[in-house]
Amino acid sequence: MYRDASATLDERDRAVGAILIGEALIASCERARVIGLADSPSAWRAIREAHDDFPEIWRSLDRARQVLARRGVNVTGYDELRPHVRTRLATGGDDTDAARVDPAALDDARRATDELKLAVPGADWAGIEQRTTGLVHVPLLRRRRNRVIAGAVIAGFTIAVLSWLSAITPSKRPDRAAAMRRELADITQQRRLKIMELERTFGERCDPGQARELTKLLVMDGRGPDARAFAAIYAGHCGEDSVVAHWANAPRP
Repeated sequence: MYRDASATLDERDRAVGAILIGEALIASCERARVIGLADSPSAWRAIREAHDDFPEIWRSLDRARQVLARRGVNVTGYDELRPHVRTRLATGGDDTDAARVDPAALDDARRATDELKLAVPGADWAGIEQRTTGLVHVPLLRRRRNRVIAGAVIAGFTIAVLSWLSAITPSKRPDRAAAMRRELADITQQRRLKIMELERTFGERCDPGQARELTKLLVMDGRGPDARAFAAIYAGHCGEDSVVAHWANAPRP
């Protein structure tokens, strides 16, 4: 569960987590840009993946902005920058340029990230960096104990990010049509059980209330001929009943 408190925010906070995801994707796109400049055999694949990741940068930053705005945080700097940013990572132009990453687009994303980081109150970004990626580069990782600690920190951060993504993923909407079909099936089943009970207990008694209910249920169940046959039998034994006759001659629902 992420905390939305305005003080001492860490990587488990929703806004902070979204910003960290955006920063990680920016770093990945920057690595792809360097690979593309080197014209290595893997350049095309790396840049293609960067193009796929780039829109997710802005989705993550926009999510962070929405969370902060709901808390009443001033995000004017981000809002002023957002309409003017480059939303495509490709430089455009001829076929050679199509295989390059636009550094200006990455700079826009970095400026937007910085605006959001400045707007987050109570976040110790240096401490967050040390807890997440900073420990990966410390020399003490040569020792087994510190490798385990660093792995645990990275795993914890990964689990936190995955949990956050799972929390914001919309749940499957209920199928109202299926629910309606189930409800109608239950009503039909109850109606048929009631018909069976009335037919079993009615006999040849002249009970107008039960006769009217049985005739009505037969008609509502689509058994018009059975309703008319029962009405004729009832009229022969107990005399004509206008309500029973009305239901017996009703059109099929």
